[in-house]
Amino acid sequence: MPTPPRSARRAVELFVATFRNPQTRGQRRTYMEEFLLFLAGALATSERELFTSDLLDEEAVTVWLTAAQRGATRRRTGMQGPHTAASVSAMAARTTTINGFSRHFGRPLNLPVPQAALADRLSPSEAVRTLRLLSGHPPAKMFSATWQRTVAVLALAVATRCGIADLHPLRLEDLELKRRLPRVRIGEEHFPLDTLTTTILNRWLKTHADLTAQEKDGALHGLQGGQVQELWVTTAPGRPRAGQPARRPGLPAARRTLESAHRTLMMEALGSPLLLEQFCSIDPDEQAKRTG
Repeated sequence: MPTPPRSARRAVELFVATFRNPQTRGQRRTYMEEFLLFLAGALATSERELFTSDLLDEEAVTVWLTAAQRGATRRRTGMQGPHTAASVSAMAARTTTINGFSRHFGRPLNLPVPQAALADRLSPSEAVRTLRLLSGHPPAKMFSATWQRTVAVLALAVATRCGIADLHPLRLEDLELKRRLPRVRIGEEHFPLDTLTTTILNRWLKTHADLTAQEKDGALHGLQGGQVQELWVTTAPGRPRAGQPARRPGLPAARRTLESAHRTLMMEALGSPLLLEQFCSIDPDEQAKRTG
């Protein structure tokens, strides 16, 4: 058990560094930094002045979690506005994070973790029919390339029953669409792809190639990303940040970018906030085990 440093910022850095998985490390950092900023504001001090003991105070933790639950710490606008209440899953991740932090430094809080109920899943036929509907044409307010990428993510979710955590890391080499039986490799497993999914993916690959082309019509295509092997790339320039110029399109897309685009497509095309996981029908064999 490590001795907690005096500085809260240093304690957060040491805690986050214990995670090898980049996604887990990123999530833990996000929520601990949210807590740091919230607590600094609540105490009317700077983040640098906070002590590790401040982060281990159960009352302070409770105030932060309560504020987060009602949407007061949200940095991005939710579907119901800038203060949309946090989801059960997000609150579970926050609670797990602070429990792990306190346990790491020998002051376990052991706060109860909210249990998220699984969203209702579409049946396989419902998922395919909805995918076919969504793949026909982009909503009026959605950029065509963004729609193509979003539908391609959805098509793979329907075909493989895999969620965004598995689909986001995919690279071009993981798709084998020219085989007699097209397939995608996710981890160590191969999944066969039907004609609809293959057509959707081929459409996205053409757009991907255009977005990442270094030259076009014999001239350098200045806004493009270059040799990008990630399957999912950005489709428009990013926003200027911290005085830096906007990032060009055709660069690897962050997971949150894919998730945001999915939410937009659902609301624009269906008027319903269906989650990606709701398109991932449960395997019949797995369902039989659960009900047997």
